[in-house]
Amino acid sequence: MKSKIIYNNEKLELTDDFIDIGYMAENFDAIDLDKNEITVKRASPNRNIQLFISFPFFEEFKDEIIAFDEFMSEAKIDIYTYIIFNKPMDIPYKFKKLIPIFDVNEEYANMYGTKIVSGSLENRLTKALFLIGKDGAIYHIDMPNDLKELLDLEKVRGALNKAYLSYTGAGCHG
Repeated sequence: MKSKIIYNNEKLELTDDFIDIGYMAENFDAIDLDKNEITVKRASPNRNIQLFISFPFFEEFKDEIIAFDEFMSEAKIDIYTYIIFNKPMDIPYKFKKLIPIFDVNEEYANMYGTKIVSGSLENRLTKALFLIGKDGAIYHIDMPNDLKELLDLEKVRGALNKAYLSYTGAGCHG
């Protein structure tokens, strides 16, 4: 059964595949603003927390995206925060913390269940946020059913704190 989302009163469907909280995140390939190929790994360099956020496009969601960038710039710890779109585009904003990448091979879209497969936004990414802990596990997901709903920054803040405190790096014998 496909997940359904709403955009401007239009009902859209997402791909069948979906990754859930508690599972290990998946590595995926993308390109950066300079069209360089990169691999986003489930465990970041230096074992930092990561956030993967996606949107269908920049312009219509720019206020929310910029507010999220401001929110992340206030973090007291290093968090790799990728903002993901399905294809390269001009982004008329200089991010403080967000790292723009483009899922041109649809790896993120298909592995994380964010690909819209019907309607006016077909083949674009839905609005979604995945919090990946230091150990590479998914700690939190926010994927609003209505794309006009804002990501809940207070829930994200709480989930970030929980993920930060939950992994000591010592393992079960430490």
